[in-house]
Amino acid sequence: MSPKQQADPKRYGSAWSAIIQLVRDGHSWSGHERNRLLLNRGGAEFTDVSSISGLDHGGDGRAMAMVDWDQDGDLDVWYRNRTAPRLRLMLNQHAPGEGSRDFVAVRLEGTTSNRDAIGAVVEVVVDDASKRLVKSVRAGDLFLSQSSRRLHFGLGDAGKIQEIKVVWPGGKVEKYRGAEGGGTYLLKEGTGTAVEVTRTPRMVRLTDPPSEAYQSKNALIILPAKIPLPPIGYRNALGNPQLIVGKGSSRLVMLWSASCEHCARVLEMLAKSADQLRAAGIDVVGLSVDGADGISEAYNLVDSTKWPYEWGMIEPDAVDRIDEFQRALFDLTVPMAVPLTLLCDREGNVSALYRGSLRVEEVLSDLKATEGANEDQLYALAPPFAGRWFTKPIDPAIALELMARQFEARLEEDSLFYLEAAMWKSAGGPKGVLGKELVQKHYAFARRYKAAVKPERAAAHFERALAIAPSARMYHDYGTMLASHGKLIQAKALLKKALILEPNLKPTLGALALVNKLIAEGK
Repeated sequence: MSPKQQADPKRYGSAWSAIIQLVRDGHSWSGHERNRLLLNRGGAEFTDVSSISGLDHGGDGRAMAMVDWDQDGDLDVWYRNRTAPRLRLMLNQHAPGEGSRDFVAVRLEGTTSNRDAIGAVVEVVVDDASKRLVKSVRAGDLFLSQSSRRLHFGLGDAGKIQEIKVVWPGGKVEKYRGAEGGGTYLLKEGTGTAVEVTRTPRMVRLTDPPSEAYQSKNALIILPAKIPLPPIGYRNALGNPQLIVGKGSSRLVMLWSASCEHCARVLEMLAKSADQLRAAGIDVVGLSVDGADGISEAYNLVDSTKWPYEWGMIEPDAVDRIDEFQRALFDLTVPMAVPLTLLCDREGNVSALYRGSLRVEEVLSDLKATEGANEDQLYALAPPFAGRWFTKPIDPAIALELMARQFEARLEEDSLFYLEAAMWKSAGGPKGVLGKELVQKHYAFARRYKAAVKPERAAAHFERALAIAPSARMYHDYGTMLASHGKLIQAKALLKKALILEPNLKPTLGALALVNKLIAEGK
């Protein structure tokens, strides 16, 4: 992007959103290139030792930190990937032999300088005058990383240490004697003496991760936050339009296809478990994704499985919403496939998502675990493996706003559902900011549908915007639209509300006069 384009926050933000979506769709920041390790050969030449070092993993690497983690005298590597496994410890298996003195490590402590000695430069002076060993103490190094502030110097065959020279952050130069290879030392500003620090080696047990990521067509995911299911429209067995939305009983919503043998097995299993599910207070809705062309096959499958619950043909736009819903939940975009089952709580929030097969016992267990769970408890339930989080649960309002932002790109109108939910969950300044944005977007959709002569859809957006922040201009536009469609009484009421807010608004005064005249004429 040009500097001018980058200065536009909307265009800049849109560009980043597009890049992030590419990554979520499976593209790689690093072009799927494996990690590389280059070994310096003592001059300007390097040798690629990636494979033999064991560091040539295929993960999308992000950050790296160097530290003697097992305290054995060599540097180990922690590094973080964008893709799983997110964090790896790679132990340096350098084995120079017992009593090796081929390194020295120092930790600096400032007195008149800053205590951590950030900015200090250290040079280890050795017998071989041709070799300069220089490092600096940094507050952060490499990308998004902070290695140990203990400086580690490999000595190799450079000979004995003559002295260690420190240029402290204030510019003072100080020389330290008494350091020997194989030791770790504290260099305190103003003392001139290297004090040896005891280093206690520790055993670190590592496990070898699988060479390839585990993949399965089945998945059980408990959501770490309460995310409401978007409105889902369908036509029931009689062809009547229905809507799954809002509060009610706990519910399983299953998407299936008559052409899917796996779906038939899940439908049959749920049908046989009807008494057990109903006893637990769970309603079930089966929604065929086959569309109008697959109605007869859908009826045949429902009959053959003796399906005892509500069912119907899901509307195409509702399929898009569910697809976007699952896309928004995960870092990696997973193509939508059936059977797909959603467990919803009494508040209309999705508690768990099942891809592929499921067991009734799992559903009942998940419902029991998630029903009434608070944010911390849901957060703890979400990982499918042992361990604990090192981050706090996501703020519910932020989670809902993230859902809205994901929906914006493909289903902008549906994103307002989550934006409004985020607004009501927010407080203080963020609530006002989201409310203002929400009103503007509802108003924009209302005017768009008004111009397209779709008064019902326009009215829905006018109503939502006015419920949040009434304004004379919106009342005017809504009233004139209704008047143009012959709804004069409703139009009059809206125009009068506009004048309460702005008594001298000339367009509204004129519109109200015309409406009153038409009412008087009986039109």
